[in-house]
Amino acid sequence: MLQTLLLFSAFGLLLGLPAITDAKECDKPCMNGQCNTATGNCVCSPGWVGDQCQHCGGRFRLTGPSGFLTDGPGNYKYKTKCTWLIEGTPDSILRLRLDHFATECSWDHLYVYDGDSIYTPLLAAFSGLIVPERYGNETVPEVVSQSGYALLHFFSDAAYNLTGFNISYRVNTWPNSCSGRGECRVGNSTGAVYCDCDANWKGEACDIPYCLSDCGWPDGGHCSQDTKTCRCQPGWQGPDCSVSVPANSSFWQREEYPEPGLARASHKAVVDQGVMWVIGGYVFNSSDYQMVKACITSAPSAGCLSTALSTQSWDDTDTLWHYMRGRSTCTEGK
Repeated sequence: MLQTLLLFSAFGLLLGLPAITDAKECDKPCMNGQCNTATGNCVCSPGWVGDQCQHCGGRFRLTGPSGFLTDGPGNYKYKTKCTWLIEGTPDSILRLRLDHFATECSWDHLYVYDGDSIYTPLLAAFSGLIVPERYGNETVPEVVSQSGYALLHFFSDAAYNLTGFNISYRVNTWPNSCSGRGECRVGNSTGAVYCDCDANWKGEACDIPYCLSDCGWPDGGHCSQDTKTCRCQPGWQGPDCSVSVPANSSFWQREEYPEPGLARASHKAVVDQGVMWVIGGYVFNSSDYQMVKACITSAPSAGCLSTALSTQSWDDTDTLWHYMRGRSTCTEGK
């Protein structure tokens, strides 16, 4: 037996083939590939690079009804360019959940498109930190594609790098599993999925309370059962009636508005006599010189009224005037 092995090794050397004794094991495990025993190096699967195939560095195509995508374990590589195409079924709802996200803020970005190319609508551009397991982010972002397809492109520069991202996706599932505050339903006629929220909760994923902190009852205010909003006692204000009058701290006020247009970046804004003017900016899919006039008050000024063209039901306490691209819409209380 030994003589046979020696003869086979010698014959292999004569033919220029690697001898049996040349077989090598890879020093480190190949995370997304296989070990080449002839060289002792990892041979990476398509889309992966690095000595252990630990970094994304190419294109990926995902076709399952659910799945998972990541830039790889550990920190991502400098000058990374990675692309994922998720192919669902046409006109289905595709939901992507960012379970972990950490990139160099304002320099390393993940772009998400609603379709199979960069020429489809841009849904989101992420950069920075979303680390629920460490920083306790209250809401893990979820991106929804209406076309049934999603294209994700990640780019990093030549400097600082972080741990990257872990993203899961599902086709035709309920938003954030209704946040544990509602029942998952399927529409009889359309087959679309939606959340039937519990009492005192609203939003697509049942993640928005009607009355925050019970409106500070009994001192601060109470929750109106008619409008499901907080009615503050004299001397209190804010979405949960927790801020004194005059205000001793800043607070955010959520305004419901059915038409898009106010959300933008790199714009200029100024507030004058209860009216906020927003000029210019970008809305991701296009850039245009636009001016938006938002008047949030229970008694609109005459200047707002003089240019109103249409009226829609919105809220019984506030009025929002929206001027954009030469047309006017007015939404006011019933």
